[in-house]
Amino acid sequence: MEHLLEYQDYVLAQRLRLLMGGQLTPGPNLSLSAYAQKRLERQQLAQALIRTKDYHAGMRTLDALTDELNFGFWHNPNETTRVIRQVIHQGGCVALESAQAFSDALFTADEHDLSSVEERRFLAQYYLDLIQSSAAYLDAEIFTRLRDAVDALREQLPVVVLLSDRRVTL
Repeated sequence: MEHLLEYQDYVLAQRLRLLMGGQLTPGPNLSLSAYAQKRLERQQLAQALIRTKDYHAGMRTLDALTDELNFGFWHNPNETTRVIRQVIHQGGCVALESAQAFSDALFTADEHDLSSVEERRFLAQYYLDLIQSSAAYLDAEIFTRLRDAVDALREQLPVVVLLSDRRVTL
């Protein structure tokens, strides 16, 4: 299940970055299988880098794969504060105004048809809470309290994003 949630994180980060544009514009979308292949490549590279003394070139490749996969995007306060800065620079982002706006902007029509309002609202609020907790990043105590509350919800997340032409339910 965690692998599907990770892919869902990737897809929603791609959609948000595409919506935001500018410096956040992502590369091409990866299918689930292409994502899994890149994810394995990233993992193997990271393991190889641990065993080498000259890791600089490998780290650049690892960083490029991390960016391409949006790996950790929602859970990395540095990434989500980049989103916050871009939102401020652009004068706002409709997808970040509410759970409903997030759902309307980032889920496809088919995903709306195949999921419940409650699933989409819960999922949207989860991602919005991750971004909002990053706004408190400079205050470690507040950030930790907010992020712990959000992280506790991860196991309850539904998979809403379509994987090819149908929804996967577990």
